[in-house]
Amino acid sequence: MTSICWSHLEWRNDALGIYFAHMQNDQLEERPRDPRHIYANPILPEVCPILSLGIYMLTTPISPSITQLFPGGNQYDRFRKVLIRLLGTGEGSAELQTRGMTTDDIGTHSCRMGATTYVSSGSTAAPSSTAVHSRAG
Repeated sequence: MTSICWSHLEWRNDALGIYFAHMQNDQLEERPRDPRHIYANPILPEVCPILSLGIYMLTTPISPSITQLFPGGNQYDRFRKVLIRLLGTGEGSAELQTRGMTTDDIGTHSCRMGATTYVSSGSTAAPSSTAVHSRAG
């Protein structure tokens, strides 16, 4: 997320495509770059990434001299700190305690992996692992 630039975004049919400069499954950077696709969620707008990006673009000053989608340094660290602050107080803290966990047990990787686990095991007719991996990256 730290290296996504405006030039890395493109619309492909009904999805927003994002080209990443470096991918975990291509350490030597020998594969051609395929975009990761992000789809709108019209049923639950409160979790729709396209709507969130639109709100971000409307509320954040965008300058032609800024090339990064999210300017600033160390985006992972900033997200981690906000996540820990959120889970360390109120209902988040109570939920972690019920599960025998602390904020030290949660990381940014947990969000993506937790979502894929939920999708894969949410029912007896869960989508195939290939479908989940292609959507979750």
